[in-house]
Amino acid sequence: MTRVSSVRRTVASVGVALGVVWLVSASPAAAGRHEAPGFRPLVFVDVNVVPMDSDRVLEHQNVVVRGDRIEAVGPKSSTRVPRGSLRIDGRGLWLMPGLIDMHVHLNDPQDGAVYVANGVTTVRSMWGFPETLEWRNEYVAGKRLGPTVYTAGTILDGNPPIWPGSKVIETPEEADSEIVAEKAAGYDFVKVYSRLSRRGYAAILDAAKRHGMRVVGHVPDSVGVLGVLEARRQESIEHLTGYLTAAQKDGSPGATISNGNERRRVMVSNIDEAKIPELARKTRDAGVWSCVTLIVGKRVSELDHADSLMKMPTVKYVAREMVAVWDPSKDFRFKEATSEDYAAMRSMTAFQMRMTRALRDSSARILLGTDASNPFVVPGFSVHEELALLVASGLTPYEALRAGTADAAEFLHAEIGRVRKGMRADLILVDGNPLKDVHAASRRRGVVLRGGWIPASELDEALEVVAKNHASETAH
Repeated sequence: MTRVSSVRRTVASVGVALGVVWLVSASPAAAGRHEAPGFRPLVFVDVNVVPMDSDRVLEHQNVVVRGDRIEAVGPKSSTRVPRGSLRIDGRGLWLMPGLIDMHVHLNDPQDGAVYVANGVTTVRSMWGFPETLEWRNEYVAGKRLGPTVYTAGTILDGNPPIWPGSKVIETPEEADSEIVAEKAAGYDFVKVYSRLSRRGYAAILDAAKRHGMRVVGHVPDSVGVLGVLEARRQESIEHLTGYLTAAQKDGSPGATISNGNERRRVMVSNIDEAKIPELARKTRDAGVWSCVTLIVGKRVSELDHADSLMKMPTVKYVAREMVAVWDPSKDFRFKEATSEDYAAMRSMTAFQMRMTRALRDSSARILLGTDASNPFVVPGFSVHEELALLVASGLTPYEALRAGTADAAEFLHAEIGRVRKGMRADLILVDGNPLKDVHAASRRRGVVLRGGWIPASELDEALEVVAKNHASETAH
């Protein structure tokens, strides 16, 4: 493997790591296409279709793909197979939309292959850099194997920022200048963060509206989740930030404690359960989406057993330098954490699962996201863990899958996320009905990426190349 660049960056969120950027092609299938779209139609014959327009399966269907679009979906008996088509036998298999991970940190271009190999055909990157834009273009052009990428720009935070490399915004002039620059660069979203002042947050909302940019991100501590919901101009809240504070019992001392670990310990012991459904209803009424990212909280709460996590078979698909900084003894947030702190982290995850269930029960909008590239949240593979956690929180398999297909597509304003005529052909052929068992979404027989068929053998080959590349690296 050739190391072209060693750009160190901070990738932020709940659990963040520093990564080295490796610019190499991930696999012989890097173009992401078995047949050039538009040259030869692709047809799934006699397949069970999971259209994701409702909780249903269409049995014995033919699905015709031409170019990068779905041309037809209909009964096998009446849907013609075009002459010269590449025919895929779908008997006993299910065809579903490609998955959309709505919260990732794209630190290594090889991650693109790992996403696609897991049926993730679209991602939303939540801290963008110039390299992010370059990799996005390379994926679409077929120079690398990778998903379609939507991306926020840099993190906009208060002074001092939590993460080095963030952009401090305190005035309307600073907000306007930064958002104009991000829009010109090609970023899709503006990301707000936890230490923004009320003035800085309001300035970002105003500038974003003026320049036609969408705002997503954390709940600033100075504003609180109720302030964000009342503003109705931040479209998604990540990791349920702000909800634990808002759900505190009256008189709880948690908000006055500055030490993060101590604050968490106090807060998880002072939750007013009656406030949870109320917060969910207010979220629904505000029309704000929640990208709950349960898996990252679960993984962080398990860092007291990091040696066991290191044995996860999927760790081999992560750059060695990234794995090295997942060591909690090297992370300022965890190196002094006690067993009581980790117990509080696990209680925090349990609260987030209850909050997720309340959002579901109130019909608030939920997005599938993982915060991939944070400690032991492996790109692609973690999507299937997140789906299982959503189901464990009380969502049906259909509701969990919808958060990462049709609903995510609605949020992105993208023609993906459903299996129907006219949609872009991002699809997964799986062994098992995912509406009965959400784990079936991980049992892929192949992936259609922007109209190109990639069989399981090529996806496995791509993963093997990534693993070999990372095995040859030396962590510093």
